[in-house]
Amino acid sequence: MIPLEDNVGDVIGKAQRGLGISDSKLAEQARVSSETIRKLREGDVDEAALLNVAPILGLNGQALCELAKGEWHPKKIEGHDGLAQFNTDYHGMAVNAYLVWDPATHAAAAFDTGADSSEMVRFANRHKLDVQLILLTHAHADHVADLPRLREETGADVFTPAREPVPGAELIDEGKRFRLGNLQI
Repeated sequence: MIPLEDNVGDVIGKAQRGLGISDSKLAEQARVSSETIRKLREGDVDEAALLNVAPILGLNGQALCELAKGEWHPKKIEGHDGLAQFNTDYHGMAVNAYLVWDPATHAAAAFDTGADSSEMVRFANRHKLDVQLILLTHAHADHVADLPRLREETGADVFTPAREPVPGAELIDEGKRFRLGNLQI
């Protein structure tokens, strides 16, 4: 199995930033030291501290402990009409990209490209999907690695968050909405 892109420290840091919780505030609420918070973000496997921190960040404590020990892996998304997941290897890390579509009209959008979009393109062609949009979640290389090919193969318009410009992509602000057939994104 390909290792996850994000480790437990990344998950904690992203949750803190998303919730606007500082190290000192998290430490106080979790009843641990600020040093412990720093060590958790560096990958220290302190199960008691992880279990204290998790609920404050809205995370599953057991899953966080398993992730820290390298034992937790997400399940592949399957069996949902209108959604397909593509997992690619980017320098030894797992990177996901997705296709969503309106089952009635076959209008589709790609979320990120992954390291190699060839499986996504084959899937879209096999299911007669019309990929009209490529929506980038952020500008990290692993999420945009195959953008030139995916754009060339689909002719789709490309959009990226305003704070993370990508050459050739239109900048959009948070809250931008798209419509594909009966699907609203």
